[in-house]
Amino acid sequence: MNFKRITAALLAGMMALSLAACSSGQTSDDSSTTDGGNTDSSATAANPEAKVFTMGHSNPADPDDQYHYFCLQLNENLQEICDGAIQFEFYTDNQFGTEAEMFQYVSDGTLDSVCISNNIVSGSIPELQVLDLPYFFESEAEYQHLVDDEEFLNTVLPIFENDWNMVQIAPVLDASWRTLYTKGKAVETFEDLKDMKVRVTTNRVHEAAYKAMGAIPSVIAWGECYTAFQQNVIDGLDVGVPIAQTMGFYEVSDYCSRLNPFPIMAWPMMNKDLWDSLTEEEQGWITEAATQAALDQRTHQREMETKFTEEQEAAGIQFFSPDLTPFKEATESVRQQFIPEIGEDFYNQCVATVEEFRASQG
Repeated sequence: MNFKRITAALLAGMMALSLAACSSGQTSDDSSTTDGGNTDSSATAANPEAKVFTMGHSNPADPDDQYHYFCLQLNENLQEICDGAIQFEFYTDNQFGTEAEMFQYVSDGTLDSVCISNNIVSGSIPELQVLDLPYFFESEAEYQHLVDDEEFLNTVLPIFENDWNMVQIAPVLDASWRTLYTKGKAVETFEDLKDMKVRVTTNRVHEAAYKAMGAIPSVIAWGECYTAFQQNVIDGLDVGVPIAQTMGFYEVSDYCSRLNPFPIMAWPMMNKDLWDSLTEEEQGWITEAATQAALDQRTHQREMETKFTEEQEAAGIQFFSPDLTPFKEATESVRQQFIPEIGEDFYNQCVATVEEFRASQG
């Protein structure tokens, strides 16, 4: 699926054409979710014969959450494009299981679709560890460019389809950078991180990176992070600013250091058997609605990053932007360590794509 072409078509007025092709054009004024994570009944009330598919993600059912915003926009777009002939029912807060479990459930068809974090799926698709490498990217534009790149997708999407029985329905979602929230002690320099116990995701690259930076990485279940941080089981929490807001982590923090070693991204995926059972028209509705939702999500994400930073500063969180040079130097060995698993040819391809884009930006 060429999302760059789809994106260009959307920007050129694809929405208007689809609205004309999808009959009535009536809209629903409510596509919100309940606290339980399922779609509100009003989301499908306009079309009682709608096909309803399940979608899971690990974050809260907060309209400003980076992944849930995409979900709500997806249903809203489908309502406009095809009068809600297709809708999604959302399971949030890991209701359907952990991210790793949801990934497997979509593969076997137990769950229809998922927004799956790259740092989780890369445990099953080693090539995607390139997106986990510390300080591989210098800007948000660079990692967005790579995950939208046709050559990049031509390598990874067949792996999703052939090995994991799933297809990508929208461009990769963007949840900004992983920062470091701490309490009691701020990380203003590289030396400040030494021997701090930091909660990291279940990801070998992330663990290796924090070890290389002198910290003690600790893998704690997502649902236990707030309590562990609050009770000083850990000294720091490796998360983004927006999720620190929607999950409330900032409430038990004192400081946020913008170490920014890894971007946070999620793949919107659907079970391939289910996808193949849809008509070409239905696939087109989902692709258009999901692509526009993902593009809107990226813009919304940047807005929330600014808004939540200001709100957290007002709540007393001190933000720091350390010199990242020693962090990058300390993790060079980690970037080299995982090249064999990623595949040297694919790694070099990604480096070339990023460097070419970087040069084009002046």
